Amino acid sequence: MEISLCMIVRDEEASLPRCLESVKGAVDEIIIVDTGSKDRTKEIARRFTENVYDYQWQDDFADARNVSLSYATKPFILWLDADDVMDRSEREKLIALKSRLDDRVDVVMMPYSTGAGLVFERERIVRRAAGFVFMGVVHEAMEVSGNVIYEDIVVRHERGNKKPGGRRNLEIYEKWQARGRRMSPRDQYYYARELMDCGELGRAEQAFAVFLMEDGWIENRIDAYVQRGICLQKLNRPLEAKQSILSALALSAPRAEALCAMGNLAMSAQEWENAVFWFRAAMIARPPENTGAFVFLDAYRYIPAIQLCVCYDHLGNTRLASQMNEQALLAHPGDPAALQNRAYFEHKLTQQAERLSQ
Repeated sequence: MEISLCMIVRDEEASLPRCLESVKGAVDEIIIVDTGSKDRTKEIARRFTENVYDYQWQDDFADARNVSLSYATKPFILWLDADDVMDRSEREKLIALKSRLDDRVDVVMMPYSTGAGLVFERERIVRRAAGFVFMGVVHEAMEVSGNVIYEDIVVRHERGNKKPGGRRNLEIYEKWQARGRRMSPRDQYYYARELMDCGELGRAEQAFAVFLMEDGWIENRIDAYVQRGICLQKLNRPLEAKQSILSALALSAPRAEALCAMGNLAMSAQEWENAVFWFRAAMIARPPENTGAFVFLDAYRYIPAIQLCVCYDHLGNTRLASQMNEQALLAHPGDPAALQNRAYFEHKLTQQAERLSQ
């Protein structure tokens, strides 16, 4: 089956060539909708496709995405951002998948690796005739149904030197609120995350609380309880933080993200044995599969190991602290903090051995 690639872009002259080159030969049509570029983005896009269209920006990512979908002519649609890329091995998997796609498949879920260890599933390919559309003015997504398949074809977010969006997304939400728009539970959840990312912890905590009073998606609820707990901890409200994070743990099999948050609370209170319990639990937790949840991979290995290293050192168990530090290095070879710890523990263990031999 043939695939249309649909993209919305703006001022992406640095990223767009890399993205389009990475899917060359794997897609059969490229649709580029430009939302107001002032650089050479459209010129570059025309090197790859004649299907380049202008769109007047409406402070609504979903609307722009849906316009891009409307130009597609192939049976299946793949969507990407300009700073996304598919490694050669993943492109080959996509080419192989095309021979298996037919009208019985409605949606293909694929892992999205956003950097910093965060991975989650996205509805990356959809059957055009199914009529799925994006929703959400920011952090837009499709509500999909039917025959959904999962493929291990990773799309990787490659920001490079591109600056973060700053307050752009938060300002879009606030414009919509000023216009009297009632935000959906999903919008409320992402609004809270944007407030948190912008450092507005008090407002973020309140926005998460509003979301949690609504009937939102369970994966968003789990994360909202954890993120609200982190906000409350930073606001010096540890008891409320603990209650929020424990609520996340009550909703599903324990997630390492929540377990590490509990461990961090215990560390802040210098409750070292308590912290050991939570970080040990995080190390044996397993990431959820095929749920669409945000999965912070470091929470399942590196973070609990490096934090256990600190806890055991405070408890006077240098050997265990050193072992946990080595576990952290296995997760992140060459990690500067862990390498510094290694030298510290080697010196400390040598001193202990010398004292025992005297």
